[in-house]
Amino acid sequence: MIRRFIILILLLSVCLGLNAQSDSIALTLGQELPTVQGEQAPSENSVTADTTGTAAKGAGWLRQLADSHFNFKDTTISYPKFVGFLVDVYNWGDEFFNGTDPEYVQGTGRRWKVLLKNDNWLDSYLMDFDHMNMRMMSDIYMGAGVYVQYMAVSVGYMLDMSNIIGNKPMNHKKLEFGFNCQRFNVEAFYNENTGGTYLRSFGDYKGGRLIRKEFPGLKLKQYGIHGYYFFNNREYSNGAAYSYSRIQKRSAGSFILGFGYSNLDINLDFRTLPYPLKLFMKIPIQPYVFHYDTYNLLIGYGYNWVFKRNFLFNITALPTIGINYTREDSSEAFLRQIALGAKGRIALVYNYKDFFFSINGRFDGNLYRSNHYALFSSIEDFGAVIGLRF
Repeated sequence: MIRRFIILILLLSVCLGLNAQSDSIALTLGQELPTVQGEQAPSENSVTADTTGTAAKGAGWLRQLADSHFNFKDTTISYPKFVGFLVDVYNWGDEFFNGTDPEYVQGTGRRWKVLLKNDNWLDSYLMDFDHMNMRMMSDIYMGAGVYVQYMAVSVGYMLDMSNIIGNKPMNHKKLEFGFNCQRFNVEAFYNENTGGTYLRSFGDYKGGRLIRKEFPGLKLKQYGIHGYYFFNNREYSNGAAYSYSRIQKRSAGSFILGFGYSNLDINLDFRTLPYPLKLFMKIPIQPYVFHYDTYNLLIGYGYNWVFKRNFLFNITALPTIGINYTREDSSEAFLRQIALGAKGRIALVYNYKDFFFSINGRFDGNLYRSNHYALFSSIEDFGAVIGLRF
């Protein structure tokens, strides 16, 4: 959509330039012209007819473009020379970034989509603090909303169903932005949790068995950006599984290479522990902060399995490796350590004409490990989408 908008602005600018040039020519021709002996000066009627024909020709390609619904691949449109050059550049870029093998991937023929989304996510933590083991998990944040999308741009609103149905305070926040084409994807995100977390195991308490004790002392903030490149981008479509912009006709997979940056800030205030649990605490009862930047490589594989007509199953696995840099407000400031993690996605999609339905899940895990602390934090997300292309 952004590319088409830029091209359209350029085309309109050229059109205005052509019209201005035509007006200048008409003004010049409207002045008295010198005559050559034996020749007759052009009459006013002939000048008017000429300029009218030029204006009609200049406006004709715009009408043709509008009639084709701004399909820049329509070869029947008669563009002016420079405008035609811009259209050729756009079509080259579109083929380079979005070209596919039609035996494996095809377009939907639609630019608009309306989607009903259900989204559920939680964050979880596994910890080993000087041989003090514990496990935490947040409440499930449930949202539902409506989105309208034109090509790569979407607008929508998500309601906090946990607050509406369960009358719980809204402790979770999630913002996402994405851009995708056949060759690569870019994703930016922000996640926050300021409450609604429960201890599921805590050292030797109850013999290490499963428990559920509220822990109000955890705060999570995370933001970052990831980019992915798909090597087999002509036969494998990530958009067919997750943005519903393509149809995968035959099974195919692709190796994926990416780069990511994220900032993770986890605050654990153990002074808020309930009284019975404090007796089992083997480390000082104080706040602990794990605030660090991560730069990593993502290397993995994605596979689209077309196991039946109109059905698509995708699984994507991306192990990550990189470097963690701890911030000065962290409990262990100014450390550099190897960063390990994993990302995964899964989706089942059903297409019927312009309707589509999907259930999907996502996992994003990060490991922090030093001489005294080990912390594996993750966000799990699962949901459903039903939509219509038009």
